[in-house]
Amino acid sequence: MCPYARALAGEAAALPDGQVAVFTTTCDQMRRAAEWTALETPAPVFLFNVPATHGTPAAARLYRDELHRLGRFLARLGAGEPSREKLADVMEAYDDRRRQLRDALGILAPREASEVIAEFDRDERPRLQGARRSLPHGFPVAVIGGPLMRGNARVFDWIEEAGGVVVLDGTESGARTLPAPFDRRRLRDEPVLELVDAYFGRIPDVFRRPDEALVAWLGSELAASGARALIVWRYVWCDLWAAFAARAGELAGLPVLDLDVSGDEGADRRTANRLQAFLEVLR
Repeated sequence: MCPYARALAGEAAALPDGQVAVFTTTCDQMRRAAEWTALETPAPVFLFNVPATHGTPAAARLYRDELHRLGRFLARLGAGEPSREKLADVMEAYDDRRRQLRDALGILAPREASEVIAEFDRDERPRLQGARRSLPHGFPVAVIGGPLMRGNARVFDWIEEAGGVVVLDGTESGARTLPAPFDRRRLRDEPVLELVDAYFGRIPDVFRRPDEALVAWLGSELAASGARALIVWRYVWCDLWAAFAARAGELAGLPVLDLDVSGDEGADRRTANRLQAFLEVLR
């Protein structure tokens, strides 16, 4: 099982009473994790159907309907149904926090930025003050791929130890998957439709079909970052990123390291050694 999906199922199994596990259908491994959690734990489980098809009115309507279905699910558990005004207020509050996060990311070193986003995703108050960008000199590389789990941010350290420096974090746990800023005028009139646009309409990801948004994002961000090589971080069971890794070199026009990680004991040293060998060749 994918280490990330396995870890998420483990987190869901340990949820205290009164908390809910929400999974999405963005990959087969997450669907399986949702099934296992529903069978093996007492926590209420909701499987959110995210359409893989992108750019069609029907897909957007399906995503909107899933938001309403999630709302009804939570209401049955006693959460209550928010008014349009309350929903807009909550959305504005999160939008303000994401704006502060984006401002901070520009002055943080790669590992610090990854850890701050993880804190934000856990609904903690990330440390946004005091740190300053201090990029070491090294061979500029971009990292794209699946999510980094807790502790995986040390991959940035391994890259620096091997003589590289990460100038673009395009993993699923990086800034790429933050929703787009809300249109404040539309938000007050149609908050649910603004949610659909900011999340479903504007986040480029590998499960999308077609994957034009991810390809366009990768091309523009690589050009802006000045990266001279590409590292694809993927778990060995992730068919989506495995397929994209095979195309990445052609799309990017750069050397590519397909870095498959298993999460098994002892795998860290193998990962660090592969990064060292890759960067030694390039430098």
